[in-house]
Formats: sequence, structure tokens, C-alpha cells
Amino acid sequence: MTPPDDDGATERAGPSARALERLRRVSVWSVLQVVILLLAVTFLIRTVTGLDFQEIADQLRDTTWWLALLGLVVAQLPRFAQALSTLGASPTPIPYRPLYLLQLAQSYLGLAVPSSAARIAMGVRFFQKQGLSSGAALAIGGLDGVSGFVVEATLLLGLLLFTPQTLHFDLDAASLPDWGTVLRWLVVLAIVIGIVSILLPDHRRRLTGWARNLLADGSDTLRGLSARRVGLLLGGNLGSTLLFAAALGIFARALGTSVSYSDLVVIIISVSLLAGLLPVPGGIGVVEGGLTFGLVAAGMPEEAAFAAVILYRIATFYLPPLWGFFALRSLQRSDHL
Repeated sequence: MTPPDDDGATERAGPSARALERLRRVSVWSVLQVVILLLAVTFLIRTVTGLDFQEIADQLRDTTWWLALLGLVVAQLPRFAQALSTLGASPTPIPYRPLYLLQLAQSYLGLAVPSSAARIAMGVRFFQKQGLSSGAALAIGGLDGVSGFVVEATLLLGLLLFTPQTLHFDLDAASLPDWGTVLRWLVVLAIVIGIVSILLPDHRRRLTGWARNLLADGSDTLRGLSARRVGLLLGGNLGSTLLFAAALGIFARALGTSVSYSDLVVIIISVSLLAGLLPVPGGIGVVEGGLTFGLVAAGMPEEAAFAAVILYRIATFYLPPLWGFFALRSLQRSDHL
């Protein structure tokens, strides 16, 4: 007997399968946009702050490279913690390996779109492949994001209240007003980009559609929360933040300056919250300016701080897309994307 065709089975079963969320690919143009933005930010920082790039090059030459290599390794660890957080957000059991590969793949897609949007778009596609609706997938991303915000806000508040070191930044440093100007211009630029993006019809329709799906399907995801899932959510986000701070501290130490760990955590959280609100791919410019501002405020020489941030950003943002590309291909081959 001839087996029934798939289309006939779908029709007899009822509604057709959901259309999968379309992934936005990384293109030559999107990479070129990142390069142009990076050059523009570099020019802005150099013009406003008067940084001596020859001095920065000298700082990099004097780097303790075994510490820099250690920082490179530590900088890859937060994505293991992020995978645990995503596991906790999911209402259905999912193997850990594809969740970790998902974190790497999102770093690759982050070259094309702002980091939050990249995580949402790819996360929706990933969880749709696990049989969940787009609304449930959005709820998972929202739950992960909210838990991350709760962890960061709680940690930041606790450090500011109970750790004296975080309240003793060198606010009299002569270079700080210049870095404040850089940050203000970067924030204004990012806000303008965000407003233009939201006003475009395609983006507006997409946002309203996501909101409707989230309200319709997200309640099931929230109702299934257990103590284990909450522990994974909070622990994964906490581990990610602490590991990023450790990596930044190692790079600072490689440039010859020791910054207290509590100050590093405050810097990482503050910049993360700022970059998450601004729709710039990878937080380019905002993150570099914010981290440098924080390290200088904590007492690090300006050129050394900028050099440490360069190494940190290479390790956490510019290198991971290389292996993120292969992670994306692996997920596609195994039909997870």
C-alpha cells in the first residue's frame, strides 16, 4: 500500500504547521556596517578624549601576554553559564549542548543586528524547532532577560550598599569629563538609531506581533516555573556576570593595573544595562566608551584602560563570531535552527 503523502497527512491533522521565524543572515553589508560604525566610534573617541594612539600601542606591546591569554580563555566561559540560564527558562527539557551552541551562534548573528534582537530572533527559531509556539519562545527569552535584569540590579544594589570600594571611584580624574562627553554623544546616537528603527513600519509590525504572541502564549511558560528552573535562571545569569567581570579584571591586570573585583562587577553591570537599552549592534561604541570610563574612574590610566577594553572586546565580541559561525552550521545540520 502506498504511504500517504505528507501534505495529505497535514491536511487531515488539522491546521498547517506554523511558519518558522525567519533568521536574518549576516551579510557583507552588515559586516561593513559594523566596520564603519567601529571606525566612526574610534574617530569620535580619539577626537573628544585626545587619546594618544601611539601610547595605546606601547601599552599593548608591554602587555603581560600570559595573563591576556588567560583572559581570552575566561572570556569564553560566560556562554556556558548563559546556556544554563536558557535551560532554566525553557518549559521543556532540552539537551545542554545545543543550548550552548545557541549562545555561540547568537554571537555570530549579533554582527548583523543589535545583540538583544539577535538573541530574540534566533531564540524564537530555536524553540519553534523544539515544538513550542513563537509566543512561548518569546516568553522564554523574556523570562531569561528579566531574570538577568533582576540578578544585575540586585547585585549592583548590594555592592553599592555594602561594598565601600565601589563608592570611591577617582571622580576627580581630569580625563573623566571628556569620557562623559563621549558617552553622551554615543547615547544620543544610539537613541536616534533606535527611534528611526522603531518608526519603520516593518519593525513596528514585528514588535506589535511579538507583543500579542507573548501575551497569548507566555503564560504557560511562567506557570511551569519550578525551584530548579529558577535556580538555573538566576545562577546562570549570576555566573555570566561574574565571569565577564573576571575577564575584564584579568585584562586590566595584564596592562599593569589591579582593579577591585567589586568595582569590576559594578562596571560590567552598568555598561550591560546601558548597552541593552540601546539598539546598536553589539553595543559598539557604547560598551567601549562605558568600560573605559569605568576603568578610568576606578583609577586606571586612560591609555591602559582603553587598551584593556580593546583586548576584552576582542575576546568577548569580535572573536566569538568565528566559532559562532560553525556553531550555527552545526545547529542547522542537526535541525535545531
